[in-house]
Amino acid sequence: MAGHAKESQIPSLLINFFNQARKSSLYNNAFYLMLNSAATSLLGFVFWNLMARFFPPAEVGIGSALVSACGLVGALSNLGLGAGLVRFVPEAGEKAGRLINASFTLAGGLALAGALIYLAGVRYWSPPLSFVRESAWLLILFGLFSVTTALSALADQSLVAGRAASYVFWKNTLISLLKLPLPVFLFRHLGGFGIFAATGLATAAGVLLALFRFLPGVFRGYFFRPVTGCDVLGPVFPFTLGNYLASLFNSAVGFLFPLLVLNLLGPEASAYFYIAWMMNGVIGIIAGGTASSLFAEGAHAPENLAAQVTGALKVILLLLIPAAGLMIVLAPWLLGIFGPAYAENGTGLIRVLVLANFPQAVNLFFLTVNQVRKKVNLIILQTGATAGLTLSLGYLLLGRFGLAGAGMAYTLAHFTVAAVVVWPLLRALRGRERAGGQIT
Repeated sequence: MAGHAKESQIPSLLINFFNQARKSSLYNNAFYLMLNSAATSLLGFVFWNLMARFFPPAEVGIGSALVSACGLVGALSNLGLGAGLVRFVPEAGEKAGRLINASFTLAGGLALAGALIYLAGVRYWSPPLSFVRESAWLLILFGLFSVTTALSALADQSLVAGRAASYVFWKNTLISLLKLPLPVFLFRHLGGFGIFAATGLATAAGVLLALFRFLPGVFRGYFFRPVTGCDVLGPVFPFTLGNYLASLFNSAVGFLFPLLVLNLLGPEASAYFYIAWMMNGVIGIIAGGTASSLFAEGAHAPENLAAQVTGALKVILLLLIPAAGLMIVLAPWLLGIFGPAYAENGTGLIRVLVLANFPQAVNLFFLTVNQVRKKVNLIILQTGATAGLTLSLGYLLLGRFGLAGAGMAYTLAHFTVAAVVVWPLLRALRGRERAGGQIT
């Protein structure tokens, strides 16, 4: 009887949890950030599928290379300012708008300079894109779209800082939908550059919407205008540069780990790995979106950080356990969509990679706690250790265990780091490290 009573309580407990979640900015923003990642990933798949149908492979290659080049310039020009906005905008008070505009101005200027530098040496590092230098308007568009790419990411972080992640979802969904018909109906005659132009114009439209509609709605009195803002950026720089270095460590794993598989196991194994890696990334949306929402909540109320982390962990357990279980069970079928060889070679790999999401959630939460506490040295140490362990273990285990070694290395690296950080994280949850009611 007691067992039946407990089972009957489970639905009501879940209903109560979801009712509370609807009223919580932590859960609401986490939901919209996950939805944003899922929607943009799905629509991105649709976009490139359409491009493959309407353009020859060589033109798709040119278009994707130009989009990637702008993405690279935009990412390098960020300087960690996005994390700085999430952490410092809640403390800026009336200067929040000035801090946001100063970040936009700096990142936009760096993106424009980066675009010029990239094009100056394009003949050396990307010869097929050299044609961009032959036309003034192509040069202008490349520079403009590099700037809008950088501003788009900062606009997202500004909205997260204002705990308005729903606007992030609507902005990026608009961009993803708007760019679908443009290459086919307006820019098809431009070939690969038409694909790039459609992506750039859609991004620019989303940025304008954020600058002149969403941000003024979130921050009272906000008006976009270029400002230098050395007075507001100066105190932020040590934090932003530390987070910038941490983001480079994280990016190193994403860029270098697939190359490691390619170099050690060959192109065929690399294809199997890449599809499994991307599918596991869908599961990673859960912890990533929740951690981003937790960062914004912690910046607004650091004295409540312990309770916020506990609430975020509930979201992770509620969503990650069934999602991981489904991925483990359905892996052969999902990989089989790409072909029998993908299912045969990738099923074991993805099942191991999925397990990494649990320690990765612990690591993300500890990283977020230190972002709120402004412990830049711990942020750099943690991300550097994770990247170093993943790549070094990958080099060792790929040669011994083949493709399965990639999953083992990635998962073992995250479990190792989680084993080190879990005790400090638990201390934060229990509120043992407090000074003036605030976790230190």
